[in-house]
Amino acid sequence: MANKEFDAIVIGSGVGGCSVAALLAKNFGKSVVVLEKAPHIGGRVASYTGKGDKVTIDGLELDSRGFRKSLADSRCWVSYCEPDLETMFKEGLLDGYTFENGGHGLFWGNKSRCHLLLEHLGEPVDMPVNKGLGFVEAKTNKIYQVLPRQPYPWQSEEGYRATLSALRQMGSLSMEECAAAMDIDVQTWLEQRGLTDNEEAYDYIKVVMACQNAMAEPRMAPAGDFLGYMAMARDIGMNLHTGSVATVAEPGCMAIPLAIERALKKAGGEIRRSTPVEEVIVESGKVRGVIVRGAQGTYETLEAPIVICNIPPKHIFNVLHPRHFPPEWVDLIQNKFWSPGLLSAFIGLKNNVWERYGVDERSFIWMPGIIKHEGYIGAVDMVMWNMASCAHRAPEGKRDFIFSTALTDKEMRNPKKVMRVINYCMEWFRKTFDDWRENVEFVLWTPSDEAYGNWRPVGEKRPDVQSPHIEGLYYVGDQYGERLWGGGVDGASLSALLCVNAIMGTDLEHEILPPYHCGIPKPPKSW
Repeated sequence: MANKEFDAIVIGSGVGGCSVAALLAKNFGKSVVVLEKAPHIGGRVASYTGKGDKVTIDGLELDSRGFRKSLADSRCWVSYCEPDLETMFKEGLLDGYTFENGGHGLFWGNKSRCHLLLEHLGEPVDMPVNKGLGFVEAKTNKIYQVLPRQPYPWQSEEGYRATLSALRQMGSLSMEECAAAMDIDVQTWLEQRGLTDNEEAYDYIKVVMACQNAMAEPRMAPAGDFLGYMAMARDIGMNLHTGSVATVAEPGCMAIPLAIERALKKAGGEIRRSTPVEEVIVESGKVRGVIVRGAQGTYETLEAPIVICNIPPKHIFNVLHPRHFPPEWVDLIQNKFWSPGLLSAFIGLKNNVWERYGVDERSFIWMPGIIKHEGYIGAVDMVMWNMASCAHRAPEGKRDFIFSTALTDKEMRNPKKVMRVINYCMEWFRKTFDDWRENVEFVLWTPSDEAYGNWRPVGEKRPDVQSPHIEGLYYVGDQYGERLWGGGVDGASLSALLCVNAIMGTDLEHEILPPYHCGIPKPPKSW
């Protein structure tokens, strides 16, 4: 009979949940189980590899129907295909390709929080970064390789000076100054310093923010989260020219949760897939365990004095009854938190489309301002990257091509707005690359309305990793932790360290991470 009593239970197998479990088991000898409702682990970190007329993920072999269902597990879906998805699978067009569920960018690669945590767990994953930066001027369709320490050729002399001034100001900030900017939005921070006066510089800053925070509108983005990335670039010694956005070879970003699971298993812990949690049991203000649903509608109780929710904030009340929390807190989480979404395209190519334009195909390529003044939140910016040129993710001799743009969750659920972006990008591709029909083997567009978790409104703090309302209840993930900044895989990794510290009274954060990767400084006490 399976064990029913544990030191800690983790709900959800995203990077944060798997990491907390592995750290508790490896560093402190705790008995830990991770419960995952989906048949594969990783949460929103899902990637697939084509095998003949199927795709695989976490040991599962999926046909087109199974693929659609798997995408839904991480709040992603198919909006447009060439050819249709069933034909794509039947003809094995995805065979040999590795691709993500909605587009993943792993900031800082092998210098990231995530990589440092994996090294600590004894299961490192290689994360090669882009090589160079490209730029497409949407008005003229001119394409540039951006050279380090050289003027940006699409900008005027005045615009370039203003851009450099803005970058220097952001790059010279201390982490204390970034922390102080957590309660205002990016737009306000820029306006206070006159950094919105020059349109060319302002547009450049916005696209940097959009690619780092998946937020297209500066008025919705907490300034501290964006500025933290800008301030640490000098200390970490990386930027988009030298390479700072990473990917992972086959099996893609799924390699990260799979590596963490190996560390967890070595330490005696386990992950139970296809095991949905019905409810967290709370008695007299304390957690006692969880109720899980098994096969044929059966239920069982697993007991533990510590329960850790690796569930995005807007969805925690699926397992936690709202009656245990103050009504105003429930309203904040359920109704005022929002989500940055990503609309991504995965395109299979026979040839390098960038060579004729003098652009290194390993570059991270920006195309800002493709759609303006059409009722979207902010301008619509596009980023592109051939991930297969940086890591083994395509059949021999072939390439991939990634489009990705940041929209809000509401925009992502509006089919007309989604198709407007898709149609623009497809038309741009056809006009720009005249060998489109001979070169392109397939096109797959996958929107995700919660690609970057649930973000709090500007001025509100993230929920902390330790619940102030229920004893023994903790949270982990890329939007939990009052001292957390950033998001995605990098944020989840820091959140895991903050969570374990709260449970065990330790300081793994500073033991494992360099200062620039740690959480924002605590505010000074006033007596």
